[in-house]
Amino acid sequence: MKITKFTYGKPDSDWGNIDFEMEGVLENKSDHDVEFVKTSVIMLNENDVAVGGTEDEDDRVFIASKDSGDVSLLSWQSVHKDKFKSGTGADCKALVHMTTYRREFVKVGTLEIPEKEGDLSEIKKNISIGGVAELMGMSVLRMKDSDDGDAEFEIVSSVRNTSDDFIARAQTTLKLMDQRDAQLEDTYDYRELPAKSSVTFQPSFWGLKPGKIKNGSIVVTASVFVPIDTFTAEATPKPSSD
Repeated sequence: MKITKFTYGKPDSDWGNIDFEMEGVLENKSDHDVEFVKTSVIMLNENDVAVGGTEDEDDRVFIASKDSGDVSLLSWQSVHKDKFKSGTGADCKALVHMTTYRREFVKVGTLEIPEKEGDLSEIKKNISIGGVAELMGMSVLRMKDSDDGDAEFEIVSSVRNTSDDFIARAQTTLKLMDQRDAQLEDTYDYRELPAKSSVTFQPSFWGLKPGKIKNGSIVVTASVFVPIDTFTAEATPKPSSD
């Protein structure tokens, strides 16, 4: 990972805060595509004392195997000027840590939308996700319609980590399709998943009129993000040109 931009602005006249921005380029030398990154930045003053920092994650990034791509590391992170002896950002030093992840994806299946209160639809099988996790089926129970006349459901699925590694994100995604196979809504839920642990998801759809979803279906997919590599970098900022 290479830091390509690290800048600081002038202290804010009202609050005394200094804004920092940082960007970088990541070279993916692995045999896997990068589809998720987690980043942490520690900001130090001239005494190597922590004066700020941030943690972030980005699931919109995509860097193909053996390729490079831009990564955002800091976006308008603020530190008060009095935390630096000079009163400017020139005395700042940043320590950057990044972990990249590959995505393991599986098409789980399709559920019929339960027609009336008390009806239950199920995916009655356990599905491996990349050999590191397992989706323990899924159930959709039709509940009593809301006072506004909207259809209500209780949706439950569970994922267990079958590996000895930490999974940064386990995710289920549901797409609600009408009887003509046109997408009406989608929803997703995700959690961290420590080794040999499990998590239960209860995603929801809102504001669905019963007539609109009649004879419809729910298409289910699942993903886990598994670590590829870790990177560290150190940088000092330059004055912003803005």
